[in-house]
Formats: sequence, C-alpha cells, structure tokens
Amino acid sequence: MAWRMTQLLLLALVAAARGAQPRISQARTDLLNVCMDAKHHKTKPGPEDKLHDQCSPWKKNACCSVNTSQEAHKDISYLYRFNWDHCGKMKPACKRHFIQDTCLR
Repeated sequence: MAWRMTQLLLLALVAAARGAQPRISQARTDLLNVCMDAKHHKTKPGPEDKLHDQCSPWKKNACCSVNTSQEAHKDISYLYRFNWDHCGKMKPACKRHFIQDTCLR
C-alpha cells in the first residue's frame, strides 16, 4: 500500500513539473520582448527590415528604428551627441562592439 502511494505521489509530481514548464518558458521569452527605456529606441521590439549594417542581426525583433541604426554608424551622431573617436581613432572591432551595443539597447 505504501509503495502504491509513493508511485502515485511521484506520478503527480512529474505531471505537475511538466505542466509548469511552458509557463516558465513563456516567462523567459517575455523577458526577451522588452526594450530598454532609451531616448532613441522603441517602447516594444518589432520587425525592422532595413536596419543598417551592425544592427541587422536584430531586424526580426528590433528595439531601434531604421533611423537610429543609421545614426549609430556615424562618427558624430545626433543620437547622444557623441563622437566615437573622442579619445582618438577607435579600432574597427571596438567601434563595431559599441555600435552593436547601441543597436541592442
């Protein structure tokens, strides 16, 4: 009798755990659909087919607009009145990193 109750209890735990998995996955996915609260970005992510160069990996679910992605690539941009080369000429790999960071926000 005790063995039978143990089996039923284990079966109930497994069923409950499987039922909870989709909700956990959904919660994690919801966190991916949030844009940072930034001056030049959208409030909700969405498709942007014409994102410029370094921003194109996010075109299916982007937080930046086409205009923001183009401005991020300029050496002197109106976005944050920032000059990428303010400390001297920035190496291309470093500049690419910071542009992608700007696109991702």
